Amino acid sequence: MSLTALVGLALGTAAMTVVLSAFAGLEDLVADQFEDANPPLKISPANGPYLALTAEDSAFLNSEADRYPEAVFEPVFEQRVLLAQGENQHITYVLGVSDEYVREHRLNEHLLTQADPGLDLGENTLALGAGVAYHLGVSNANPPPIVTVYLPKIDATTTALNLRDAVRAKNVFITSIHTVQPDYDVHKAIAPKSWVQAFTGAKHPSYLEVYDDNNALRKSIEMYFGDRATIADRLEQEATLFKVMRSERLVVLAILAFVVVLASFGIVSALTIIALEKKSDIYTLWSMGTSNSQLRSIFFKNGLLIVLAGWAVGLSLGTTIILIQKYVGVVSLGSGYIQEFYPVVLSWKHYLLTTTIVLSIGTTISMWSTGKVIQQIKEA
Repeated sequence: MSLTALVGLALGTAAMTVVLSAFAGLEDLVADQFEDANPPLKISPANGPYLALTAEDSAFLNSEADRYPEAVFEPVFEQRVLLAQGENQHITYVLGVSDEYVREHRLNEHLLTQADPGLDLGENTLALGAGVAYHLGVSNANPPPIVTVYLPKIDATTTALNLRDAVRAKNVFITSIHTVQPDYDVHKAIAPKSWVQAFTGAKHPSYLEVYDDNNALRKSIEMYFGDRATIADRLEQEATLFKVMRSERLVVLAILAFVVVLASFGIVSALTIIALEKKSDIYTLWSMGTSNSQLRSIFFKNGLLIVLAGWAVGLSLGTTIILIQKYVGVVSLGSGYIQEFYPVVLSWKHYLLTTTIVLSIGTTISMWSTGKVIQQIKEA
């Protein structure tokens, strides 16, 4: 029975180690996908669609740019529009930005197709995410296709008799198609901010992107804007997604901890069998003056030895599985993913967490089972 308890603890420990490693690998993979899609910091308005910056706000941002020379503040003019190309249509967001945005998001490193750089297309251009291009039926930017951008123009003069005048339309050239991150690719189209501002009539940016993750800079911005704006880093911009992933990890961890608890109850059976086999020896020890606490210590050490052995074997087994997956690759993500095999991460934090859970449960069960065994021997 001691072998059964040891194997159960080893498997529970190994499973916990592997699962923590797999969740960490998946989280890192998702975070890497957002590295070029999301800026290091994003300043969004707390209320309303625009971040209305006063002269005082601009002066503050300029002073921060002087204090942190590596920081770049990029205003983004975002507008939801309808794109049409032939019979294909797609609703997406056009981002009016400068060349700095393109450099910081490294869009040129994610190009699928690009128009001939020698062509002079002016400012009326648009760079599509792969998802947007798919919905529009655009697969090649050379020669650059033309798409029409539609934007509702609802005002006091709009009536049922002049609905045609209630829509702005603009033809633009598609200069490139890029693939950065699935959600980004299907919801974003990048354009020079000059024509986006003129087309939409926007006087204020939708939000500011800050290309610097300096913690001191973030604190300074938060103190200045207060509750007027929301400041978020890359992960906070995808807070819902990462909260779901961490919740799933906690649920799975709780299930595995319960498995370890069940496996630890094998210690009770193991110690009971040992006590019954050594019953005469125990009575001899009692007759020689051995106290109950000394006997409990003997059985507790036996139980703890089973726990430590199971923990060590399980940790070794889990580490072996992780290393095989990391350097050889056994479990595949399937076709269509950005990497072939499921990502895993070795971290001392996972070992520490696994060790804490397994040894805490095992020690507690050993202490409880020791008292039960001594009581059963007395009653026998």
